[in-house]
Amino acid sequence: MKKIIYAILICIIIAGIVVIASIGLKADIIYSKNVELDVYVGEVFERNDIQDIANQVFPNERIIINEIEMFGDMFSITLADTRTEDELNSKVEELVAKVNEKFGTELETSDVEISHNPKARLSSIILPYAVTIGISMALILVYVGIRYRKLGIVRTILTYIVSILAVEMVYLSILAIIRYPINRLVIPIGLLLLVTVVTALGFVNESKLAKTKLVDEKKKII
Repeated sequence: MKKIIYAILICIIIAGIVVIASIGLKADIIYSKNVELDVYVGEVFERNDIQDIANQVFPNERIIINEIEMFGDMFSITLADTRTEDELNSKVEELVAKVNEKFGTELETSDVEISHNPKARLSSIILPYAVTIGISMALILVYVGIRYRKLGIVRTILTYIVSILAVEMVYLSILAIIRYPINRLVIPIGLLLLVTVVTALGFVNESKLAKTKLVDEKKKII
């Protein structure tokens, strides 16, 4: 059974490597090439109203809506930058018309600030965590090497390294295969998996250590 599970995991990792090498990981809107539309309404609005308007103007599209003023009278819409300038301007006109109709304002297309943002490098998402994770892992490996030295320092450390890398590679491969967009939740989930692996290995090694101590005590009695 274990061999079958290992074979499946290896296949997932290989498939993930192929997908990443060929087409790369899929980034969420905030990390991909996007366009941001900043609209000053001039009065307090309900988020649901803006969501309804945005859904009408940009149907069946993944969009992000944020309030960008502390007074709640300005919002931004972020969406994938896939349109030509003329197509985008047409959508902006439609957006302004619907906002005016809903709130009784007199906005013009020139009142909408349009910002084109380039695709973010995925390395820039990971780097802020890299140093902290690296230091934490080094400390963990030093601790387990000392704590479980009776089980073999090199073997124990290698088990931790291989297990963590395997789990994270499977996780990344699954994201690549199912084309799940890389967003702000991906790294926290990856860290949760890391903690889970370390905790699980800790329980396993504590059990092995207890058995080893029991054997040593029996030998002393004999």
